[in-house]
Amino acid sequence: MYIGGRTMEWQSAYYQVPHDFSAYPFSYPQLSQLVKVTPFLSGETTRLMMTNHYGKAPLTFERVAIANQPTMAGATEVGAVTIQPGQTLATTPVDFQVEAGRPVYVLMVAERPQTYYDYTCTFEPSWVNAGVARQAGKVPRLNDRWRVRKSWFSFAGLETQPTQPATVVNLTGDSLVETGMLAAGLFTLSQRDFPNAVTWRMTGISGNRLALAAPTNQLPEKTFGPALVDRLADLVTVSAKLTVASIGGNDLLLPVDNPGGDEPIPSVESLVQAFTNLKSGLAAHGQELIVPTLAPLRLAGEPTLFQPGEKEVDQKRRTLNQWLGSQPWVVDTAPQLTAPHATVLAPENDFGDHLHLSPTGGRHLAELLWPRIKGALMNN
Repeated sequence: MYIGGRTMEWQSAYYQVPHDFSAYPFSYPQLSQLVKVTPFLSGETTRLMMTNHYGKAPLTFERVAIANQPTMAGATEVGAVTIQPGQTLATTPVDFQVEAGRPVYVLMVAERPQTYYDYTCTFEPSWVNAGVARQAGKVPRLNDRWRVRKSWFSFAGLETQPTQPATVVNLTGDSLVETGMLAAGLFTLSQRDFPNAVTWRMTGISGNRLALAAPTNQLPEKTFGPALVDRLADLVTVSAKLTVASIGGNDLLLPVDNPGGDEPIPSVESLVQAFTNLKSGLAAHGQELIVPTLAPLRLAGEPTLFQPGEKEVDQKRRTLNQWLGSQPWVVDTAPQLTAPHATVLAPENDFGDHLHLSPTGGRHLAELLWPRIKGALMNN
């Protein structure tokens, strides 16, 4: 479509990939879910991206609607939607204006018993949030407490038709991405410096590893997804300028945290090779890669005492960081996130489990990465 000589193509205004919960599906007699998303792009027309990629049977939502208020007052009705197994579906477009940086609310209602396999979550609620009710007649409330997990099903985001094409950036990795702390920091900086010009694709999976697929011995480990090096399709299906990847920590820590998986802590050499493969795989598709070094990786417990296996993890982390720090595509962020007198995240950066980031920690990491990201975007 052409308007005033400008191309009006569909482009993702917000995207967060649902991942495979086949090992731990959710079944409800009815479902009403409310998802808040904050678009990166503005447009006059909107369509929603709904998924049943991992499902075993069709999913039907008798009502799908979008509104500017979480109460769904004045909602625009999208209509009933059925998604076939293995499908990602773009809904029929509706005349609903989205504005970069202003939240919108999507309501999806299923009146029949169904099982949901496509799963997404966050903790940090400023850019994306969700609530779920087991009754079709309710509009769920949103919880704004950042320590509480917010989950939703079969919804990947929304698309609009901006007047100018936007630059695409991938944000991928593990729970440091999916929890939303880093994402919220980066999205705020992006909207400040590149309003309505950059759109992000979130493909982080909690527990995900760089070089190894999910363990198969127990839950929730079975849901941790394929190795990042084996899911490049998530990153290259849509042409992107660069990928920001926070990854590698679970490769080192998970064998200690999940001894029943019977996996050794990987060698530094194997992780170096995996990072190299990730870099070359993205370069083959014209993408730059930006990676932070690994902050301290600790199990829950007393941070001044190393538990069995933690010393080996930390020694390998430090050796790997030495190599990472020598690469031009790496930002050495770990020292600024670490407590001054202990091998642990600084208290203000710590979610509370000595492994994940708080909102302050996410903003801090985002600010450390941003000069490199901004420089790459300025060179677009």
